[in-house]
Amino acid sequence: MLKEKKIWIMLFIVFTLIVIFTGCSSLPKTAKVTISITPNPVPYDPVDQDWPYELTLGESNGVGVTLVSLRMDKYDQEEELFDTQLLHEEDIVDWFDSNYLPAFSSLQVSLYHTSAKIIYELLTLAGIDDNDNSIEATYRVDFLPE
Repeated sequence: MLKEKKIWIMLFIVFTLIVIFTGCSSLPKTAKVTISITPNPVPYDPVDQDWPYELTLGESNGVGVTLVSLRMDKYDQEEELFDTQLLHEEDIVDWFDSNYLPAFSSLQVSLYHTSAKIIYELLTLAGIDDNDNSIEATYRVDFLPE
């Protein structure tokens, strides 16, 4: 009788674990979006007299994302906000040729700044993933002096 009870307890534990792990795996994933700048910090190019860099947006969790906005807040030497540029969906399409970031992929664009006033910029990306989750990513890019 004791041996039979142990078997039932063990079967119950195994069944419970199977139910728990099966239930957890069916939860919809949320996209993981990253912003990166190459190089960072961005050096001054004396030939072109600007600060050139590559902006890359990537997805690394297997869920596509519709990009809704990209906000670029520019800060001066006193670390005060002096300009904000807000890209909406149609602007994002103009820059990247798409506002959709497929799962496990990236979008890239070459950019540059010409103002010596900027010391750093905060980028904030917002979107809706394929599972209707709101996503947001932020990144800081620094600019070296001339």
